[in-house]
Amino acid sequence: MRKNLVTGSSGFLGSHLAEALVTRGESVCALVRPASNTDHLKSLGVELVYGDLNDIPALKNAAQGIERVYHSAALAADWGDRETFYTANVIGTRNLLDAALAGGVNKFIHVSTTDVYGYPDYPADETAPYRLRGLPYSDTKIEAERIVWDYHEQHEFPVTVVRPVNIYGPRSASLVLEFVEVLKSGGMVHLGNAGKPAGLAYVTNVVDLILLAADKANSIGQAYNASDGSDITWRQYVNRLADISNVAHPRMVIPYRMAYLTGWMMEKAYGAMKIKARPLLTRMAVELLGTNQGFTINKARRELGYEPKIDFDEGMRQVASWLRETGHV
Repeated sequence: MRKNLVTGSSGFLGSHLAEALVTRGESVCALVRPASNTDHLKSLGVELVYGDLNDIPALKNAAQGIERVYHSAALAADWGDRETFYTANVIGTRNLLDAALAGGVNKFIHVSTTDVYGYPDYPADETAPYRLRGLPYSDTKIEAERIVWDYHEQHEFPVTVVRPVNIYGPRSASLVLEFVEVLKSGGMVHLGNAGKPAGLAYVTNVVDLILLAADKANSIGQAYNASDGSDITWRQYVNRLADISNVAHPRMVIPYRMAYLTGWMMEKAYGAMKIKARPLLTRMAVELLGTNQGFTINKARRELGYEPKIDFDEGMRQVASWLRETGHV
């Protein structure tokens, strides 16, 4: 059996990826922090190695005998200090690459994000340049990608980069649970006109693309956007979640420029007062919800034969079922 190392496997995308690998009959090793909830991984029969991306001995141990590394772990948030993001996303990626290179790994699949394009407000493809925006998450993901490409060029290390857009589905804490809680509280608003493509990516569709990229030899040295390829807007998504939650559709709309300025001012105020909690509005949230996120997946379709299997209606049916089963609605 092929042996795979998955980072971030106790999280949202990583747990679905580990499931898919097990379903394919492949053995999976998961790098998990001691405090992580690993019940689901244990039920799958996944081998656990305890440590994190800055635990060098644990990384070396985890990489032994591994053929493929799926690096989905990251600090993904719209608020926090840059040093914390840098340690997790940049140094952690470099440490994992070192361990994978020393362990003779055959392929390294790095899960990045379309945020590296800097929220350009048009449907960019993979040739679009990086754009630093002074946002800790997107900027450190750019730095992490650059390190991945350096290892590919300097060490001829076989890497592939997958850049998902906005992933939703069962077990999503951010785009599902947080949205539902805000909707139930009556605090949800639309940013911009809410009519631009949300770039939604159902979680198992992203997993399918990741596995295709892992299996295909022509993916080495390439980057691929990952989404459902739909034009579903944030308004449609939020309204469907409202229907599932049995609450009213949000009606308040904050213009993009006003929302961005408000987010910037809140970030400055929280930073000056050294408030650790997340501001009510951030620049990154405004960019995600107020710009065109419909990044093209033509390259993945053309080179990998990728085609999303789960459409929006089915994806939301799965979300609704999970929310009801877990008592969230």
